[in-house]
Amino acid sequence: MEYTVENLEKVVTLFYKSEAVQQAEAHQWLTEAQNSPQAWSFVWELLDPQRSSEVQFFAATTLHTKLLKHWNEVPDDHYELLKKRILEAIVTYAMGPKLVLNRLCITLSAYVIHTIPNHWPNAFEELVSSFQPYHLPNVEPERVVWILLEILSVIPEEFQSTILATSQRNRVRTVLQDVTKDILKVVEMCLVPLANVGYSMANLTTYLNSAKCASAWIQLGGLSIEGCSHIMDLLIDLVCYVYWNKTETESMSSEEMELTEVVLEALSSIMSQPQTHKYTRHILRHTSNILNKFGKILEKERQSADPNKDIISSVYGLIITIADTHAKLLINQLKSTNPEDQQLSTDVLNCILSCSELGGLYPVDETSSSLTFGFWYTLQDDILSLDTAECAELLLIVKPYYRRLTCIMLHKSMYPSCWEDCTNSSWSHDDKELFRCYRQDVADTFMYCYNVLNLEMLDILQNRLNEALDKCNNKPNDYWNAVESCLHAFAAVAESIEWENLYLPKLMLTLRNIPYRDMQIKVLATGLDTIGAYSEWLTDHPEAIDNIIPLLISGLSNPEVAPNATMALKDVSQNCQKYLAPYAEHLLMACQAALQIEQLRLAERIRLMYSLGIILSILPINKIMECLNVILGSSIEDMQVLINSAESPSTTISLITRLKVLSALCSTLHVKQSSNEQPVQQPILLVVQNTLPLFMHIANKYCAHVEMMDVLCQLLKHTITTLMDECKQIVPNILQILLSIYVQVPHTGVLNVAKTILIMFAKDECLSGMLHQFLYEIVGNTLQLCAHLSNSNQLSEKSDVLEGFFCLLAQLSKKNSQLIFISGLDCTALFECATICLVLPEVPTIKACTSFLVNFITASRENGQVGVVQKCGENLVNRILLSLGGTAPRSAADVLSEILLVLNKKYCNNLARWLNTQLILEGFPSPLITQQQKEHFIKLVLREKANKRRLSECVTEFSLICRGIIKPDANC
Repeated sequence: MEYTVENLEKVVTLFYKSEAVQQAEAHQWLTEAQNSPQAWSFVWELLDPQRSSEVQFFAATTLHTKLLKHWNEVPDDHYELLKKRILEAIVTYAMGPKLVLNRLCITLSAYVIHTIPNHWPNAFEELVSSFQPYHLPNVEPERVVWILLEILSVIPEEFQSTILATSQRNRVRTVLQDVTKDILKVVEMCLVPLANVGYSMANLTTYLNSAKCASAWIQLGGLSIEGCSHIMDLLIDLVCYVYWNKTETESMSSEEMELTEVVLEALSSIMSQPQTHKYTRHILRHTSNILNKFGKILEKERQSADPNKDIISSVYGLIITIADTHAKLLINQLKSTNPEDQQLSTDVLNCILSCSELGGLYPVDETSSSLTFGFWYTLQDDILSLDTAECAELLLIVKPYYRRLTCIMLHKSMYPSCWEDCTNSSWSHDDKELFRCYRQDVADTFMYCYNVLNLEMLDILQNRLNEALDKCNNKPNDYWNAVESCLHAFAAVAESIEWENLYLPKLMLTLRNIPYRDMQIKVLATGLDTIGAYSEWLTDHPEAIDNIIPLLISGLSNPEVAPNATMALKDVSQNCQKYLAPYAEHLLMACQAALQIEQLRLAERIRLMYSLGIILSILPINKIMECLNVILGSSIEDMQVLINSAESPSTTISLITRLKVLSALCSTLHVKQSSNEQPVQQPILLVVQNTLPLFMHIANKYCAHVEMMDVLCQLLKHTITTLMDECKQIVPNILQILLSIYVQVPHTGVLNVAKTILIMFAKDECLSGMLHQFLYEIVGNTLQLCAHLSNSNQLSEKSDVLEGFFCLLAQLSKKNSQLIFISGLDCTALFECATICLVLPEVPTIKACTSFLVNFITASRENGQVGVVQKCGENLVNRILLSLGGTAPRSAADVLSEILLVLNKKYCNNLARWLNTQLILEGFPSPLITQQQKEHFIKLVLREKANKRRLSECVTEFSLICRGIIKPDANC
């Protein structure tokens, strides 16, 4: 359908008044219309004030889209006419509709970004001058000010979203930062209270738009706090005026709330500018002013029966941002001899503590206490980075705050005592997830507290735990959450504790004696988490293991805490393996019993088998084989039955589950042998030897099932990496299985295992011939696959395989290049295949091909492959240029620059010839790039032999010009 005004009007109407299917079709057609060159013509007709507001809005949106995405279509001599027409449209729609006017203001802002500083150097002076009430007598003065502020406000945002050449972007940024001071003067004129009148709620809209404008330009980073000092005072006073200018029963309107949030965001941006730390006097003055004036607002809200959570969050957010950004300054003030300086830092710390201590449960009662976590980290980190003496002095000063913070966090992280009621009714799924994340943040904060308090914190936790347990003697249902909170805190600080002999032995004894059966199940779950957290500490304190084994066994028998119990057992078995022999039999029995529980999920079964492998590894061989017969006997029989059964979803899932469980065992079961002992055959080797026929059967039957093959390959990889050299006797069988799969249906899993085997055994004389043949077969099949898919334009369908293949070759060329260069492989075909794959849309595959090509080219002279590069290099450069011209994703430009860099290092003369030969062709790689720009690109590429970042910028810019996304830099 032709893009006529009549057709466009009909489709716009259809879009707004049709059903979903027709709406989608209309949207697609309208998008195509927006992207067409004809849009520059029809947009002005559609902006006729006589047309419907929907059509007008579509026209304004189209105009903005054209400036944003198709600026290259505007000839230089049309700039002035385009500006004139946009300004006229804004004046035409000055009184509305507001939606259309807003879009036109954004359009003008986009125009400004494209034309400063070269084509409209005095843009801001003209804008401020043009949009004055006396120049537009037919428009209300308030609306004129609104338009000016709207245009100015979105200029920084348009700058961030507009794609520009790097050098052009830098020049535009410089211009914007240079005019920031003048823009803020305009804003100040709108914010200054009238003489003898002060602020007026009648001007609320102007205040809001002024605050938005100030916030946008401040975030651009053009001014220091010194240059923003006056406007900061105005903004602070404005918030106070809006907040206090109402009766006790009145609440803030949405516009007043928006104003408050925008102002606080602007203040936050000023106080957190990178260079702000140089202006100490200004930081302290404004911090004191904010704390004094906004502190009164916080005090009133905290005492309110119905506090305004948004106000509380925004004000605390500002104060915490200041404290976090200038923590070093606050620290210096703390040790100052001037009481006033000390008092300001103390007030800030107390204010932030009050935020941490906000009443109620997060997130149902309050949502602000989470804002403080980052500050408490910054404070302790900055103090601990100081010299020893200075650090010790400051730690003494801040310890009281961290002691109080520890107690606050213990309380805030408690579950409600009636947790079942909350989860069943008042707490939504999102609430529960937010609370879970909050407790994780609390756990991190406990670590910061421990960094400051050390043993003092353990003393607090032990005393609180004892108090909670005493209360639980009478009312376990009321105080279980206090016990759980203390255990949660103990678990959180475990990572920070290296050696401790006073409190942790007591904790281990307490863990054993807690009456879990009388308490909510979460206490047992957290107790198990605590055991896992201290598994490394138990390595140095094996005498404490006796206390935790009963709890582990108890947890394994309870499906409700199976995730916690299996995780704890995994950690303990990993870290304390050599001390588990006395408990091995009990643990094995508990694991076997747990595996028989049908409620266990797959993840728990896998962790159990992982732990079983570690525990079995310390037992005598005969005992291991006896246990394996019990644990695996029925499972392997089941696998045999499943393999012989007809394929079905349930059969496939059952088989995958058993393979995953066996894989976990293969990853850990390894008997360490002393040099003076008689060598014994590894149990897992015997298991795998016996099951290899099953694996071959699975490979042949399920070769097209991606998940099944991934799991089987993972099992084989675990076997190899666990047994290392001891698996050499089964490597031929594994290679046979891998090749059987790959010949039928290529899989990335096969390539991952192949990479492991080839790197491990490539230099083994017994296996080298077999490995060379295996690699030859893999390469041959992949090249055949690539040729077939390339001929039918279906390369993308196997991009994952091609990615894995070139990752394999890249690793081999880096670690053992001889495998590639002396295995009889067709290096020319490999090079050409990698070149072909560079045009794929999948960036990870492009990265893998690039990695191989870079390694190949780097090693080519030493390995006698110069002829390959010289023969295929021009085609490679052609493919790179095609990709940059638009056939590959934009993000690939950075990756492809690596090939140009290595070619320039190793084959500079060839690269120069290839680039000149290719880029002399008219319209290649894009009709949007001129011959002069191509020549400039060649010079930039050939100049860079070491600076990867600079070459990447040059290549990316070339690609953007080819795609018409940016215009070339006028200075190039």
